Amino acid sequence: MRRTLALTVCLLALTACTGTAADEPGEDAPETVEDLAEEGPVGLALVHRGYGGGDPEADQALVFHDAETGQPLNRFDLPDGSVDPMAAAPPVHARFSEDWTYYVYATREPNAVHVAVLTDAEETPPTAEPTEGEEPSAFFYLPVESITPPAGEVLSAPAVHGDRLWFVSDNPADANPPRVLSVPLDAPTGTPNQEGSLPLGENRRPSDWSLTPDGALHIRDSVQTVNVSGSGSLVVRETAGSVVNATLTIDGTPWQSFDGAPVWGAGTALLRSAATGGEPMPGAYLVSVDGQGHTAARILEDADGPVEQYALPAERDAVLVQTPAAWFRVDLDEDGKVAGTEELFPRFHDASMDGWPLAVRWVRTPIPAESPDA
Repeated sequence: MRRTLALTVCLLALTACTGTAADEPGEDAPETVEDLAEEGPVGLALVHRGYGGGDPEADQALVFHDAETGQPLNRFDLPDGSVDPMAAAPPVHARFSEDWTYYVYATREPNAVHVAVLTDAEETPPTAEPTEGEEPSAFFYLPVESITPPAGEVLSAPAVHGDRLWFVSDNPADANPPRVLSVPLDAPTGTPNQEGSLPLGENRRPSDWSLTPDGALHIRDSVQTVNVSGSGSLVVRETAGSVVNATLTIDGTPWQSFDGAPVWGAGTALLRSAATGGEPMPGAYLVSVDGQGHTAARILEDADGPVEQYALPAERDAVLVQTPAAWFRVDLDEDGKVAGTEELFPRFHDASMDGWPLAVRWVRTPIPAESPDA
């Protein structure tokens, strides 16, 4: 197992992502966590499993790409194996704190939930040198705390919201449903709060859950469905005013919200093709619920395939979406309606089972990282 820790912020060539060469980061690129505490990273944040053509388990990194060109700007190395390279679209968007100071992940053997803190080689000497031909990274997430389960229980699905760490605790031998717990992010080994229970469905599969932008816990199978009038047939589940799950049927074709994706918030949701059999429909639908009615707008109808994932900015006035071939920008007007789309750059590739890096979020306004002194 190897973690890439080194002294500069130079980045790998973009060849492994798009087949084109990358320029060196600018002279003003931050080189220490103290620098990040002043300015913060910006761009399209993606988790690469096998960055630069490397091993999908050992070479994992959070990379900030220029949202117009795709050029890599900053790279934060992740602990080896912290993201399952074989998992299909794990929800990594929930694992980072808003200011990027914290990163959380779970391990199976030994089972635990880990909290890692963003640091640099000036604070912690590197434990391994980069291999020949590999460019080093100035930043990495260093594990500093671990939550271990009580006897017989299994911890999973860590997520960060605000100053709290959320996770699931389950005893497979117990008839009781899994519990959703939370602890302070800066004191994770204390006694957790029990936030809710996940009802068990077919084959004892627990209900899906997520957090709204306001931090409300949404447990899918505990929320009733609501039919909303408008174009087509729309059925939603809402928590604290946010549409979390939605199914839209238009002309007999179903469209559904993305599993494990970030919640847009308020009455808006992005839906992907859910047709069974044959090729999925291209593009996506942007749905907006207002009271008892809704509007639905098709985006990228002429794209080469379906929208596979998306990255949201804090402002929610636009979204970056990925198709099988490229990333696109979709702008919204003041009423939340689609104002235009623009193709940006080719889709990236990595060595994971999915074949592409995972979207975390789109940062347009820098959020300074917490000072290392703090």
